[in-house]
Amino acid sequence: MVSFKPLKRYAHTATLIDNKLYILGGRVTETNNNEHIGTQFFYLDVSIPFNTKNILWHDLTEINIIPAHRAAASVRGGAYNNILFLYGGKNDKGDLELVYSFDTKSNSWSIPTLVGNGDNIKKKHNVKGIVDDNGKMYLFSGNDKDRITFYDDMLILDTINLNLNMGSLDNAPIKRILYGATFVPNNFIIYFGK
Repeated sequence: MVSFKPLKRYAHTATLIDNKLYILGGRVTETNNNEHIGTQFFYLDVSIPFNTKNILWHDLTEINIIPAHRAAASVRGGAYNNILFLYGGKNDKGDLELVYSFDTKSNSWSIPTLVGNGDNIKKKHNVKGIVDDNGKMYLFSGNDKDRITFYDDMLILDTINLNLNMGSLDNAPIKRILYGATFVPNNFIIYFGK
């Protein structure tokens, strides 16, 4: 295996699937401190011990079909929890699809065909994707690519049936971006930050 060292980054996604931590996109910093939007795609196998000074990264960049992007959201999903779903994000060209999926068993990307009332849903970024035990990805608030419009909505992507619909805003927090989110045992979502 060829040694691979990822560039430093932020505004990327990190998704744990079957003991592999998949890292995709983000704003990367080169050795000379120049920044640009990244296309690297790689993972770390966390099922085996590793030394943080000499991490064995596995490079998947060659099979990556996603245009350079940052500020997207990702979760594991699908019927067997082995699919990485990437939602939203932005780049300088505006050529991103709304959703991409990566099958970790076949190492292949696709652009899923979604059904539901999500046809008129605008792409947003700076959201945190979280998924429940039924494979539903929840995406609250966020903003447009220019950070002018802040959305006050809840999108729900069913990663098993590939439905995209609007969710309820009952008792929803105020609009926000760059926040943290987590499920708690009673099936509530806790949002905090920005």
